[in-house]
Amino acid sequence: MMFFTGAGVSLNGKFIAAAGGGIYIPAFLVLLIVIMVVVLSSYFIWLANRHMKKAIFQHANIDDITGYGNYAKFVDDANIMLKYDDMHYVVGYVDISNFKIINDFYGRKSGDLVLKMIADRVHDIVVPDGICARIFADRFVFMVSYLDLGSLEYMVETHLSEADVEIPQTNVHIRLKCNCGIYRVDDYRENINDMVDKASMAAKISKNSVSKMVTVLEKEISSTIVNNQKITYKMNDALSNQEFVPYIQPKISFRDGRIVGGEALVRWISPEDGMIPPDKFIPLFEQNGFVTKVDFYMLEKVCAMLKARSDIGKRNVPISVNQSRVHIYDKMYINKLINTFDKYGIDKENIIFELTESAFTENTDDMIVLIKRMKTLGYRISMDDFGCGYSSLNMLNLLPINELKIDKAFLDDESPKSRFIIKTIVELAHGLGISIVCEGVETDEQVRFLRHIGCDVAQGYYYAKPMPMNDFEKMLDGRMSVTK
Repeated sequence: MMFFTGAGVSLNGKFIAAAGGGIYIPAFLVLLIVIMVVVLSSYFIWLANRHMKKAIFQHANIDDITGYGNYAKFVDDANIMLKYDDMHYVVGYVDISNFKIINDFYGRKSGDLVLKMIADRVHDIVVPDGICARIFADRFVFMVSYLDLGSLEYMVETHLSEADVEIPQTNVHIRLKCNCGIYRVDDYRENINDMVDKASMAAKISKNSVSKMVTVLEKEISSTIVNNQKITYKMNDALSNQEFVPYIQPKISFRDGRIVGGEALVRWISPEDGMIPPDKFIPLFEQNGFVTKVDFYMLEKVCAMLKARSDIGKRNVPISVNQSRVHIYDKMYINKLINTFDKYGIDKENIIFELTESAFTENTDDMIVLIKRMKTLGYRISMDDFGCGYSSLNMLNLLPINELKIDKAFLDDESPKSRFIIKTIVELAHGLGISIVCEGVETDEQVRFLRHIGCDVAQGYYYAKPMPMNDFEKMLDGRMSVTK
Protein backbone atom coordinates (compact mmCIF):
# COMPACT_ATOMS: atom_id res chain seq x y z
CA MET A 1 0.00 0.00 0.00
CA MET A 2 1.14 3.49 -0.87
CA PHE A 3 0.06 6.76 0.69
CA PHE A 4 0.76 10.50 0.67
CA THR A 5 3.56 11.78 2.86
CA GLY A 6 3.85 15.43 3.54
CA ALA A 7 2.95 17.26 0.30
CA GLY A 8 3.80 14.28 -1.91
CA VAL A 9 1.34 12.02 -3.79
CA SER A 10 1.47 8.26 -3.78
CA LEU A 11 -0.75 5.92 -5.78
CA ASN A 12 -0.98 2.14 -5.81
CA GLY A 13 -3.89 1.92 -8.27
CA LYS A 14 -6.56 1.31 -5.61
CA PHE A 15 -6.55 4.34 -3.35
CA ILE A 16 -5.52 7.94 -3.46
CA ALA A 17 -4.37 9.54 -0.21
CA ALA A 18 -4.81 13.21 0.51
CA ALA A 19 -1.54 14.79 1.49
CA GLY A 20 -0.94 15.14 5.20
CA GLY A 21 -4.50 14.19 6.02
CA GLY A 22 -4.41 10.47 5.77
CA ILE A 23 -7.60 10.52 3.58
CA TYR A 24 -7.90 7.72 1.07
CA ILE A 25 -10.11 8.12 -2.15
CA PRO A 26 -11.00 5.08 -4.22
CA ALA A 27 -9.72 5.33 -7.81
CA PHE A 28 -13.15 4.70 -9.36
CA LEU A 29 -14.40 7.93 -7.70
CA VAL A 30 -11.60 9.87 -9.31
CA LEU A 31 -12.55 8.36 -12.64
CA LEU A 32 -16.19 9.30 -12.02
CA ILE A 33 -15.25 12.86 -11.18
CA VAL A 34 -13.17 13.14 -14.34
CA ILE A 35 -16.05 11.77 -16.40
CA MET A 36 -18.46 14.24 -14.79
CA VAL A 37 -16.12 17.13 -15.48
CA VAL A 38 -15.78 16.06 -19.11
CA VAL A 39 -19.58 15.62 -19.45
CA LEU A 40 -20.36 18.95 -17.81
CA SER A 41 -17.73 20.71 -19.91
CA SER A 42 -19.15 19.16 -23.05
CA TYR A 43 -22.67 20.16 -22.02
CA PHE A 44 -21.70 23.75 -21.36
CA ILE A 45 -19.81 23.87 -24.67
CA TRP A 46 -22.88 22.43 -26.44
CA LEU A 47 -25.14 24.90 -24.64
CA ALA A 48 -22.88 27.81 -25.58
CA ASN A 49 -22.82 26.64 -29.20
CA ARG A 50 -26.59 26.31 -29.15
CA HIS A 51 -27.01 29.85 -27.84
CA MET A 52 -24.51 31.10 -30.42
CA LYS A 53 -26.29 29.29 -33.26
CA LYS A 54 -29.60 30.64 -31.99
CA ALA A 55 -28.15 34.14 -31.88
CA ILE A 56 -26.78 33.73 -35.41
CA PHE A 57 -30.14 32.41 -36.59
CA GLN A 58 -31.93 35.28 -34.87
CA HIS A 59 -29.60 37.81 -36.47
CA ALA A 60 -29.89 36.19 -39.90
CA ASN A 61 -33.61 35.40 -39.91
CA ILE A 62 -35.54 37.41 -37.31
CA ASP A 63 -36.44 41.10 -37.46
CA ASP A 64 -35.34 42.64 -34.18
CA ILE A 65 -38.21 45.16 -34.14
CA THR A 66 -41.21 42.98 -35.00
CA GLY A 67 -40.00 39.60 -33.73
CA TYR A 68 -41.20 37.93 -36.92
CA GLY A 69 -39.07 36.58 -39.73
CA ASN A 70 -37.05 39.08 -41.75
CA TYR A 71 -37.04 39.41 -45.51
CA ALA A 72 -34.26 36.83 -46.02
CA LYS A 73 -36.32 34.23 -44.20
CA PHE A 74 -39.43 35.32 -46.09
CA VAL A 75 -37.71 34.61 -49.41
CA ASP A 76 -36.55 31.18 -48.22
CA ASP A 77 -40.00 30.25 -46.90
CA ALA A 78 -41.74 31.59 -50.01
CA ASN A 79 -39.59 29.44 -52.27
CA ILE A 80 -40.59 26.41 -50.22
CA MET A 81 -44.30 27.34 -50.44
CA LEU A 82 -44.10 27.81 -54.21
CA LYS A 83 -43.09 24.17 -54.61
CA TYR A 84 -46.73 23.33 -53.83
CA ASP A 85 -48.15 24.56 -57.13
CA ASP A 86 -51.61 23.18 -56.42
CA MET A 87 -52.33 26.25 -54.27
CA HIS A 88 -53.30 29.79 -55.33
CA TYR A 89 -50.96 32.38 -53.82
CA VAL A 90 -50.75 36.15 -53.60
CA VAL A 91 -47.86 38.35 -52.59
CA GLY A 92 -48.89 41.50 -50.70
CA TYR A 93 -46.95 44.69 -50.08
CA VAL A 94 -47.96 47.06 -47.26
CA ASP A 95 -46.78 50.65 -46.92
CA ILE A 96 -47.65 53.02 -44.04
CA SER A 97 -48.34 56.42 -45.57
CA ASN A 98 -47.59 58.89 -42.78
CA PHE A 99 -45.30 56.85 -40.56
CA LYS A 100 -42.46 59.39 -40.72
CA ILE A 101 -44.53 61.74 -38.54
CA ILE A 102 -44.26 59.35 -35.60
CA ASN A 103 -40.48 59.00 -35.79
CA ASP A 104 -39.99 62.74 -36.28
CA PHE A 105 -42.27 63.94 -33.51
CA TYR A 106 -42.46 61.09 -30.97
CA GLY A 107 -39.11 59.36 -31.33
CA ARG A 108 -37.72 56.13 -32.68
CA LYS A 109 -38.90 54.05 -29.73
CA SER A 110 -42.53 55.01 -30.34
CA GLY A 111 -42.04 54.35 -34.03
CA ASP A 112 -40.74 50.84 -33.33
CA LEU A 113 -43.77 50.05 -31.19
CA VAL A 114 -46.06 51.15 -34.00
CA LEU A 115 -44.15 48.96 -36.46
CA LYS A 116 -44.65 46.02 -34.10
CA MET A 117 -48.37 46.72 -33.96
CA ILE A 118 -48.69 46.82 -37.77
CA ALA A 119 -46.57 43.68 -38.04
CA ASP A 120 -49.02 41.92 -35.69
CA ARG A 121 -51.91 42.96 -37.92
CA VAL A 122 -50.16 41.73 -41.06
CA HIS A 123 -49.40 38.48 -39.25
CA ASP A 124 -53.08 38.10 -38.34
CA ILE A 125 -53.94 38.31 -42.06
CA VAL A 126 -51.74 35.36 -43.03
CA VAL A 127 -52.16 32.92 -40.12
CA PRO A 128 -52.15 29.95 -39.99
CA ASP A 129 -50.37 28.99 -43.22
CA GLY A 130 -49.01 32.25 -44.66
CA ILE A 131 -45.77 34.14 -44.11
CA CYS A 132 -44.92 37.79 -43.58
CA ALA A 133 -41.93 40.03 -42.92
CA ARG A 134 -40.86 43.63 -42.55
CA ILE A 135 -38.75 44.47 -45.60
CA PHE A 136 -37.30 47.74 -44.33
CA ALA A 137 -38.47 50.96 -42.64
CA ASP A 138 -42.29 50.89 -42.67
CA ARG A 139 -42.73 48.41 -45.55
CA PHE A 140 -44.09 44.90 -45.04
CA VAL A 141 -44.60 41.93 -47.31
CA PHE A 142 -46.73 38.83 -47.00
CA MET A 143 -47.56 35.69 -48.95
CA VAL A 144 -50.66 33.62 -48.39
CA SER A 145 -52.87 31.15 -50.21
CA TYR A 146 -56.45 32.13 -51.01
CA LEU A 147 -59.71 30.69 -52.24
CA ASP A 148 -61.56 33.94 -52.91
CA LEU A 149 -59.64 37.11 -53.74
CA GLY A 150 -62.52 39.36 -52.72
CA SER A 151 -62.56 37.85 -49.24
CA LEU A 152 -58.81 38.33 -48.95
CA GLU A 153 -59.10 42.00 -49.94
CA TYR A 154 -61.82 42.46 -47.31
CA MET A 155 -59.61 40.85 -44.66
CA VAL A 156 -56.68 43.13 -45.54
CA GLU A 157 -58.89 46.21 -45.39
CA THR A 158 -60.39 45.09 -42.07
CA HIS A 159 -57.00 44.65 -40.43
CA LEU A 160 -55.13 47.59 -41.93
CA SER A 161 -57.58 50.28 -42.97
CA GLU A 162 -57.03 53.45 -40.92
CA ALA A 163 -55.27 51.87 -37.95
CA ASP A 164 -55.84 53.99 -34.85
CA VAL A 165 -52.57 54.13 -32.90
CA GLU A 166 -51.98 55.47 -29.38
CA ILE A 167 -48.48 56.83 -28.93
CA PRO A 168 -46.97 55.18 -25.82
CA GLN A 169 -46.78 57.34 -22.66
CA THR A 170 -48.90 60.06 -24.27
CA ASN A 171 -52.59 60.71 -24.80
CA VAL A 172 -52.02 61.24 -28.51
CA HIS A 173 -53.88 59.08 -31.04
CA ILE A 174 -52.74 58.98 -34.66
CA ARG A 175 -54.69 57.41 -37.48
CA LEU A 176 -52.33 55.62 -39.83
CA LYS A 177 -53.29 55.01 -43.43
CA CYS A 178 -51.85 51.84 -44.90
CA ASN A 179 -51.70 51.08 -48.61
CA CYS A 180 -51.58 47.53 -49.89
CA GLY A 181 -50.70 46.13 -53.28
CA ILE A 182 -51.50 42.54 -54.18
CA TYR A 183 -49.91 40.46 -56.92
CA ARG A 184 -51.52 37.17 -57.92
CA VAL A 185 -48.86 34.54 -58.53
CA ASP A 186 -49.29 33.03 -62.00
CA ASP A 187 -45.84 31.64 -62.70
CA TYR A 188 -44.51 29.67 -59.73
CA ARG A 189 -41.01 29.72 -61.27
CA GLU A 190 -40.91 33.53 -61.14
CA ASN A 191 -38.31 35.07 -58.85
CA ILE A 192 -39.86 36.02 -55.51
CA ASN A 193 -38.13 39.42 -55.60
CA ASP A 194 -39.89 40.18 -58.89
CA MET A 195 -43.22 39.21 -57.32
CA VAL A 196 -42.57 41.61 -54.44
CA ASP A 197 -41.66 44.38 -56.90
CA LYS A 198 -44.98 43.92 -58.70
CA ALA A 199 -46.91 43.99 -55.42
CA SER A 200 -45.00 47.19 -54.60
CA MET A 201 -46.15 48.70 -57.90
CA ALA A 202 -49.75 47.99 -56.97
CA ALA A 203 -49.20 49.57 -53.54
CA LYS A 204 -48.02 52.78 -55.22
CA ILE A 205 -51.28 52.89 -57.16
CA SER A 206 -53.20 52.58 -53.89
CA LYS A 207 -51.09 55.36 -52.40
CA ASN A 208 -52.19 57.72 -55.17
CA SER A 209 -55.85 56.79 -54.68
CA VAL A 210 -58.08 58.65 -52.28
CA SER A 211 -60.63 55.87 -51.82
CA LYS A 212 -58.89 52.59 -52.64
CA MET A 213 -56.69 51.06 -49.97
CA VAL A 214 -56.02 47.72 -51.71
CA THR A 215 -55.04 47.41 -55.37
CA VAL A 216 -54.72 44.09 -57.16
CA LEU A 217 -52.17 44.29 -59.95
CA GLU A 218 -53.93 43.45 -63.18
CA LYS A 219 -51.99 42.61 -66.34
CA GLU A 220 -52.86 45.88 -68.06
CA ILE A 221 -51.79 47.85 -64.97
CA SER A 222 -48.58 45.86 -64.83
CA SER A 223 -47.76 46.66 -68.45
CA THR A 224 -48.46 50.35 -67.80
CA ILE A 225 -46.11 50.38 -64.83
CA VAL A 226 -43.39 48.59 -66.80
CA ASN A 227 -43.82 51.16 -69.56
CA ASN A 228 -43.60 53.99 -67.00
CA GLN A 229 -40.38 52.54 -65.66
CA LYS A 230 -39.00 52.43 -69.19
CA ILE A 231 -39.99 56.06 -69.78
CA THR A 232 -38.49 57.16 -66.46
CA TYR A 233 -35.25 55.43 -67.32
CA LYS A 234 -35.03 57.21 -70.68
CA MET A 235 -36.38 60.68 -69.91
CA ASN A 236 -33.13 62.46 -68.95
CA ASP A 237 -31.25 61.16 -71.97
CA ALA A 238 -34.22 62.06 -74.17
CA LEU A 239 -34.07 65.66 -72.94
CA SER A 240 -30.31 65.85 -73.51
CA ASN A 241 -30.69 64.38 -77.00
CA GLN A 242 -33.51 66.82 -77.87
CA GLU A 243 -36.00 64.04 -78.52
CA PHE A 244 -38.75 66.31 -77.18
CA VAL A 245 -39.92 68.28 -80.20
CA PRO A 246 -42.24 71.31 -80.17
CA TYR A 247 -45.26 71.09 -82.45
CA ILE A 248 -47.47 74.15 -82.85
CA GLN A 249 -51.19 74.22 -83.55
CA PRO A 250 -52.35 77.53 -85.08
CA LYS A 251 -55.02 79.70 -83.49
CA ILE A 252 -57.32 81.29 -86.06
CA SER A 253 -59.32 84.51 -85.71
CA PHE A 254 -63.04 84.12 -86.36
CA ARG A 255 -63.06 87.71 -87.55
CA ASP A 256 -60.77 87.44 -90.59
CA GLY A 257 -59.42 83.86 -90.67
CA ARG A 258 -55.84 84.93 -90.01
CA ILE A 259 -53.38 83.17 -87.72
CA VAL A 260 -53.36 85.14 -84.50
CA GLY A 261 -51.44 82.73 -82.32
CA GLY A 262 -50.41 79.15 -81.71
CA GLU A 263 -50.10 76.59 -78.96
CA ALA A 264 -46.80 74.78 -78.47
CA LEU A 265 -47.40 71.08 -77.82
CA VAL A 266 -44.61 68.69 -76.85
CA ARG A 267 -44.02 65.53 -78.88
CA TRP A 268 -41.52 62.84 -77.91
CA ILE A 269 -39.88 61.37 -81.00
CA SER A 270 -37.78 58.42 -79.83
CA PRO A 271 -35.20 56.77 -82.12
CA GLU A 272 -36.31 53.36 -80.79
CA ASP A 273 -40.04 53.81 -80.18
CA GLY A 274 -41.01 56.49 -82.68
CA MET A 275 -43.64 59.07 -81.71
CA ILE A 276 -44.70 58.64 -78.07
CA PRO A 277 -48.13 60.25 -77.39
CA PRO A 278 -48.15 62.99 -74.71
CA ASP A 279 -50.74 61.16 -72.62
CA LYS A 280 -48.20 58.35 -72.19
CA PHE A 281 -45.57 60.54 -70.54
CA ILE A 282 -46.96 63.91 -69.39
CA PRO A 283 -49.00 62.48 -66.44
CA LEU A 284 -45.95 60.48 -65.35
CA PHE A 285 -43.71 63.54 -65.63
CA GLU A 286 -46.15 65.48 -63.46
CA GLN A 287 -45.91 62.77 -60.80
CA ASN A 288 -42.12 62.62 -60.74
CA GLY A 289 -41.56 66.37 -61.26
CA PHE A 290 -39.68 66.02 -64.55
CA VAL A 291 -42.42 68.03 -66.27
CA THR A 292 -40.82 71.25 -64.99
CA LYS A 293 -37.69 70.56 -67.04
CA VAL A 294 -39.76 69.76 -70.13
CA ASP A 295 -41.81 72.96 -69.67
CA PHE A 296 -38.70 75.15 -69.60
CA TYR A 297 -37.19 73.21 -72.49
CA MET A 298 -40.29 73.97 -74.57
CA LEU A 299 -40.24 77.62 -73.47
CA GLU A 300 -36.62 77.91 -74.62
CA LYS A 301 -37.44 76.39 -78.01
CA VAL A 302 -40.35 78.79 -78.56
CA CYS A 303 -38.31 81.79 -77.40
CA ALA A 304 -35.48 80.82 -79.76
CA MET A 305 -37.94 80.66 -82.68
CA LEU A 306 -39.49 84.03 -81.83
CA LYS A 307 -36.09 85.68 -81.48
CA ALA A 308 -34.84 84.25 -84.78
CA ARG A 309 -37.92 85.56 -86.58
CA SER A 310 -37.70 88.94 -84.87
CA ASP A 311 -34.01 89.30 -85.80
CA ILE A 312 -34.83 89.06 -89.52
CA GLY A 313 -37.96 91.19 -89.31
CA LYS A 314 -40.57 88.47 -89.70
CA ARG A 315 -44.03 88.66 -88.16
CA ASN A 316 -44.57 86.99 -84.79
CA VAL A 317 -47.79 85.96 -83.04
CA PRO A 318 -48.32 85.04 -79.38
CA ILE A 319 -47.45 81.40 -78.68
CA SER A 320 -49.07 79.57 -75.76
CA VAL A 321 -46.69 77.46 -73.69
CA ASN A 322 -48.13 74.94 -71.25
CA GLN A 323 -47.04 75.17 -67.64
CA SER A 324 -47.63 72.45 -65.07
CA ARG A 325 -49.16 73.15 -61.68
CA VAL A 326 -45.99 71.58 -60.24
CA HIS A 327 -44.21 74.93 -60.76
CA ILE A 328 -46.20 76.40 -57.91
CA TYR A 329 -43.89 74.58 -55.48
CA ASP A 330 -40.72 76.05 -57.02
CA LYS A 331 -39.73 79.22 -55.17
CA MET A 332 -37.34 80.11 -58.01
CA TYR A 333 -39.97 79.77 -60.74
CA ILE A 334 -40.45 83.49 -61.37
CA ASN A 335 -36.68 84.08 -61.41
CA LYS A 336 -36.30 81.32 -63.99
CA LEU A 337 -38.93 82.98 -66.18
CA ILE A 338 -37.23 86.36 -65.90
CA ASN A 339 -33.85 84.85 -66.79
CA THR A 340 -35.28 83.05 -69.83
CA PHE A 341 -36.97 86.16 -71.20
CA ASP A 342 -33.82 88.24 -70.58
CA LYS A 343 -31.70 85.61 -72.35
CA TYR A 344 -33.71 85.88 -75.57
CA GLY A 345 -34.97 89.45 -75.28
CA ILE A 346 -38.53 88.29 -75.92
CA ASP A 347 -41.52 90.63 -75.77
CA LYS A 348 -43.78 89.30 -73.01
CA GLU A 349 -46.79 89.90 -75.27
CA ASN A 350 -45.57 87.07 -77.51
CA ILE A 351 -45.75 84.34 -74.86
CA ILE A 352 -48.92 83.14 -73.14
CA PHE A 353 -48.53 80.80 -70.18
CA GLU A 354 -51.28 78.20 -70.33
CA LEU A 355 -52.42 76.35 -67.21
CA THR A 356 -55.21 73.80 -66.97
CA GLU A 357 -58.29 74.56 -64.91
CA SER A 358 -57.27 71.91 -62.35
CA ALA A 359 -54.07 73.88 -61.68
CA PHE A 360 -56.21 76.79 -60.52
CA THR A 361 -58.49 74.71 -58.32
CA GLU A 362 -55.69 72.89 -56.46
CA ASN A 363 -53.76 75.01 -53.94
CA THR A 364 -55.98 77.91 -54.94
CA ASP A 365 -54.51 80.51 -52.57
CA ASP A 366 -50.92 79.84 -53.63
CA MET A 367 -51.93 79.85 -57.29
CA ILE A 368 -53.70 83.20 -56.96
CA VAL A 369 -50.58 84.72 -55.39
CA LEU A 370 -48.39 83.32 -58.18
CA ILE A 371 -50.67 84.43 -61.02
CA LYS A 372 -51.03 87.93 -59.59
CA ARG A 373 -47.26 88.24 -59.30
CA MET A 374 -46.80 87.04 -62.88
CA LYS A 375 -49.44 89.51 -64.06
CA THR A 376 -47.70 92.37 -62.23
CA LEU A 377 -44.49 91.48 -64.07
CA GLY A 378 -46.29 91.65 -67.41
CA TYR A 379 -46.73 87.96 -68.23
CA ARG A 380 -49.89 86.77 -69.98
CA ILE A 381 -51.96 83.91 -68.56
CA SER A 382 -54.48 81.53 -70.14
CA MET A 383 -56.82 79.11 -68.35
CA ASP A 384 -57.08 75.90 -70.39
CA ASP A 385 -59.89 73.31 -70.37
CA PHE A 386 -62.34 75.69 -68.72
CA GLY A 387 -65.50 73.87 -67.68
CA CYS A 388 -64.03 70.38 -67.45
CA GLY A 389 -63.65 70.62 -63.67
CA TYR A 390 -65.70 72.11 -60.85
CA SER A 391 -64.14 75.52 -60.43
CA SER A 392 -66.17 78.38 -59.11
CA LEU A 393 -67.01 81.21 -61.49
CA ASN A 394 -65.59 83.45 -58.80
CA MET A 395 -62.15 82.20 -59.90
CA LEU A 396 -62.54 84.34 -63.03
CA ASN A 397 -62.96 87.34 -60.78
CA LEU A 398 -60.04 86.45 -58.51
CA LEU A 399 -57.53 85.49 -61.20
CA PRO A 400 -56.19 88.19 -63.55
CA ILE A 401 -56.12 85.97 -66.66
CA ASN A 402 -55.92 87.20 -70.26
CA GLU A 403 -57.43 84.25 -72.07
CA LEU A 404 -60.02 81.54 -71.44
CA LYS A 405 -60.08 78.29 -73.42
CA ILE A 406 -63.40 76.45 -73.54
CA ASP A 407 -63.07 72.71 -73.03
CA LYS A 408 -63.61 70.62 -76.17
CA ALA A 409 -66.22 68.48 -74.36
CA PHE A 410 -68.74 71.35 -74.48
CA LEU A 411 -68.37 71.70 -78.23
CA ASP A 412 -68.70 67.94 -78.83
CA ASP A 413 -72.02 67.98 -77.01
CA GLU A 414 -74.46 69.46 -79.53
CA SER A 415 -77.38 69.71 -77.13
CA PRO A 416 -79.16 73.08 -76.67
CA LYS A 417 -78.07 73.12 -73.04
CA SER A 418 -74.39 72.79 -73.99
CA ARG A 419 -74.70 75.47 -76.66
CA PHE A 420 -76.31 77.81 -74.11
CA ILE A 421 -73.44 77.21 -71.68
CA ILE A 422 -70.83 78.07 -74.35
CA LYS A 423 -72.72 81.25 -75.29
CA THR A 424 -72.93 82.26 -71.63
CA ILE A 425 -69.20 81.65 -71.05
CA VAL A 426 -68.34 83.82 -74.07
CA GLU A 427 -70.52 86.67 -72.83
CA LEU A 428 -69.16 86.35 -69.27
CA ALA A 429 -65.54 86.37 -70.45
CA HIS A 430 -66.07 89.38 -72.70
CA GLY A 431 -67.74 91.19 -69.83
CA LEU A 432 -64.57 90.61 -67.77
CA GLY A 433 -62.28 91.69 -70.60
CA ILE A 434 -61.03 88.15 -71.24
CA SER A 435 -60.40 86.75 -74.74
CA ILE A 436 -62.09 83.45 -75.63
CA VAL A 437 -60.52 80.52 -77.49
CA CYS A 438 -62.55 77.42 -78.34
CA GLU A 439 -60.59 74.18 -78.74
CA GLY A 440 -61.52 71.13 -80.78
CA VAL A 441 -63.19 72.99 -83.67
CA GLU A 442 -63.75 70.39 -86.39
CA THR A 443 -66.96 71.07 -88.38
CA ASP A 444 -68.64 73.81 -90.42
CA GLU A 445 -71.58 73.83 -88.01
CA GLN A 446 -69.29 74.46 -85.05
CA VAL A 447 -67.55 77.31 -86.87
CA ARG A 448 -70.87 78.99 -87.77
CA PHE A 449 -72.14 78.68 -84.19
CA LEU A 450 -68.97 80.02 -82.57
CA ARG A 451 -68.69 82.89 -85.01
CA HIS A 452 -72.36 83.75 -84.40
CA ILE A 453 -71.97 83.96 -80.59
CA GLY A 454 -68.87 86.13 -80.86
CA CYS A 455 -66.12 83.68 -79.96
CA ASP A 456 -62.74 85.27 -80.66
CA VAL A 457 -60.39 82.48 -81.68
CA ALA A 458 -60.65 78.90 -82.98
CA GLN A 459 -58.20 76.08 -82.49
CA GLY A 460 -58.81 72.66 -84.01
CA TYR A 461 -58.48 70.24 -86.90
CA TYR A 462 -60.97 72.22 -88.98
CA TYR A 463 -58.16 74.70 -89.60
CA ALA A 464 -54.95 72.80 -88.84
CA LYS A 465 -53.50 69.96 -86.81
CA PRO A 466 -50.45 70.46 -84.59
CA MET A 467 -47.42 70.64 -86.86
CA PRO A 468 -43.63 70.87 -86.65
CA MET A 469 -42.36 74.34 -85.87
CA ASN A 470 -40.95 74.84 -89.40
CA ASP A 471 -44.35 74.15 -90.97
CA PHE A 472 -46.01 76.59 -88.58
CA GLU A 473 -43.54 79.27 -89.64
CA LYS A 474 -44.30 78.56 -93.31
CA MET A 475 -48.02 78.92 -92.59
CA LEU A 476 -47.42 82.12 -90.64
CA ASP A 477 -45.38 83.54 -93.55
CA GLY A 478 -48.06 82.62 -96.09
CA ARG A 479 -45.92 79.94 -97.74
CA MET A 480 -48.37 77.26 -96.64
CA SER A 481 -52.12 77.80 -96.49
CA VAL A 482 -54.53 77.24 -93.62
CA THR A 483 -56.94 74.38 -94.33
CA LYS A 484 -59.97 76.66 -94.38
